[in-house]
Amino acid sequence: MDKHLSPNMEMYLKTILRLGVDGEPVRVKAIAESLRVTMPSVSGALGSLKSKGLVLHDTYGAVRLSSRGHRAATEVNHRFEALKRFLHDVLGVDEETAARDACEIEHVVGKETLTRLDSFLSFMTRCGKDVHSVISHFHEYLSLRDAGDFCHECELGKTPQSADTDRAV
Repeated sequence: MDKHLSPNMEMYLKTILRLGVDGEPVRVKAIAESLRVTMPSVSGALGSLKSKGLVLHDTYGAVRLSSRGHRAATEVNHRFEALKRFLHDVLGVDEETAARDACEIEHVVGKETLTRLDSFLSFMTRCGKDVHSVISHFHEYLSLRDAGDFCHECELGKTPQSADTDRAV
């Protein structure tokens, strides 16, 4: 991926990828509406992306991702989807918040962290052990903590006071 892309430019690429189903060209107006920006803003961003060889765009014409642009957009989208899945499916963050937070994090997450996150998500779906019960128990643990209680199974041997001390950490 081009290391000189701002989060804003990455958002343009991701938007073009999502709007251009099956490689169909995308109109500037559709990009503007999707990102809630003006058409001149889109034109300026497209000029920058075109100069980097990431989009194909003639003035007043439709927009397509170049092969480099498609790879970059796919990478950004992959980061977003992995983060959203982790936040929602594993941590139990509501879907809207997970999507919003994943969109912020996708621009700064490091390669090593994303590789580990991908491995963890793969592990969750392929492991023969009951990882889903562990995740389910984690959600129960959070609910109890949010209610001011503690999980007797997890806090075995601890008094409610020592569990409170752990919560403050």
